[in-house]
Amino acid sequence: MTEEPAPQESSPTDEIEASVPLREDDGDRTRRWFAAADAPTTELAPNIFEQHPQQSPMAEFWDRRFDGQRSIWRVALAWLIAAVLGAGIGSYAMYQSLGGASGKATVHVVNVSQGNSVAVPDNPAAAVARQILPSIVEIDVQGPSEQGLGSGIIYSPNGYIITNDHVISGADVIQVNLSNGQKLPATVVGSAINSGVDIAVLKVNATGLPAARFGSTESLLVGDTAVAIGSPFGLQATVTAGVISSLHRNLQQFGIPFSDAIQTDAPINPGNSGGALADSHGDVIGVNQAIVGGETGGNVGVGFAIPVEWALRVARQLIETGRAQLAFLGIAGDNLPNGKGAHVNSVSPGGPAAAAGILPDDIIVTLNGKPVDSMNQLIETLLQLNVGDRVTVGLIHNGNRKTVTVRLAARPAPQ
Repeated sequence: MTEEPAPQESSPTDEIEASVPLREDDGDRTRRWFAAADAPTTELAPNIFEQHPQQSPMAEFWDRRFDGQRSIWRVALAWLIAAVLGAGIGSYAMYQSLGGASGKATVHVVNVSQGNSVAVPDNPAAAVARQILPSIVEIDVQGPSEQGLGSGIIYSPNGYIITNDHVISGADVIQVNLSNGQKLPATVVGSAINSGVDIAVLKVNATGLPAARFGSTESLLVGDTAVAIGSPFGLQATVTAGVISSLHRNLQQFGIPFSDAIQTDAPINPGNSGGALADSHGDVIGVNQAIVGGETGGNVGVGFAIPVEWALRVARQLIETGRAQLAFLGIAGDNLPNGKGAHVNSVSPGGPAAAAGILPDDIIVTLNGKPVDSMNQLIETLLQLNVGDRVTVGLIHNGNRKTVTVRLAARPAPQ
């Protein structure tokens, strides 16, 4: 590591002159310039437009010279007029040779065919920020021995806020800082961490709050625009942009018991947890949860968010009952191209899928008789089902079609 030389001390005046080089300044010269400009004038300057009744021989000489120059300018002006007229006549002749009519011109309008329509580009990150920034809050927490901070998303106008469980876990005092600068105390409504989802819901005593607009991950594609909003390192209302790097990431290799994360390269850092991951329309598609960091713990372009379907499912349960419970199939997987089904990457040992004989590399193509086009669709459908429900799963195993019955269990608490 190369050591940098210690900075030399400088006065505030030196710093201002170094950072704001408005002009090359000489104090005395500047004062003299202003003094000369502000001083009252005692002698009137001669009027160069004033006519004198008598002229000297030198003045008569200049008059004759100006008369000669005026004659030259008259000749030049005449040639200029002739050139302009000639250009106009030549242009009209050219128009006639190209098929123009003397009465009116014809304007040809070229229409783009429907089959070759141009795709509308993604909305800029600035438009997304304007849409969602008022709905993102900073969360300050104080515990028995430490302080922390994170972010949150306003879920409803009457004061419910979604964040990560790990943002508020162990806190004695929680304060929510709104985008307008208002600071409000918050209480914990409930947490879904025992269902394996790092989501909690807070409540502040306020109404008329700007709730976020929540979208869906069902049609999300790798490469789509992703915008992260939160308070990294306590810098409230920070906006960063990137793309969706991957879907349905299994985070167990990083010690996080979650197998359906959105991966993004939108820069997120400590303090972004609980904030929003939005699409190009300004809709929330995920709740920022974790990063794979370098030695300093900062962003290296690998961040993860909980899909919005998971967050909304448990948030509604927490608000209604104070607890969350999710149906559990017990698989992890990804999408197949061209809507060919949901590919099973891994099966949880002892889970419902394993008990029914579903294996890695199986392809799920139907659920309760309805086609399954992708893992996105399968997960969104399962999130609407309840613990104890029996479902029929149509799948392709080693090229053969088969159907199995699975009884959904409760999603286990993380170890």
